[in-house]
Amino acid sequence: MKKLLVTFSLVALMFLSSVVKAADIVFIDVQTIVNNSKAGKDAQRLLEEAGKKAQEEVEAKQKTLKQDQKSQEEFQAFAIQKQQEVLKRRDELLSQFMNMVQQSLEKFAKEKNYSLIIDKQAVLYGKPELDKTQEFLTYFDSQYEKGPKIK
Repeated sequence: MKKLLVTFSLVALMFLSSVVKAADIVFIDVQTIVNNSKAGKDAQRLLEEAGKKAQEEVEAKQKTLKQDQKSQEEFQAFAIQKQQEVLKRRDELLSQFMNMVQQSLEKFAKEKNYSLIIDKQAVLYGKPELDKTQEFLTYFDSQYEKGPKIK
């Protein structure tokens, strides 16, 4: 009886493992999505604009700078403030972008019936057909064009 129970358990385990197919697990190169998606390019452009604007403000302030110690300290504080504003903007853009990616990944996984999507950087080996980066990039871009934009 015990052997029969063990045999039944093994058969049930093999059946369950065959239900969870490897095709339900895919991977995506998130860095490719960041670099090549429309949303990622918009975020990068906005960050560059913020950095350029801050740099122009710092350079304009530097031209009007007096050569005394107090002016130097004020200028340094101003430059640090501008740098912090750019870093804050970067964090805001990154947060917006990653929220969009996460929402699209969830929709994509449901539509494609994927159980698990892993970042390609965490994959030691994966069959090339499990790499869904380009498919998700196309999907993500189409979702981005329909929805709210990064701002």
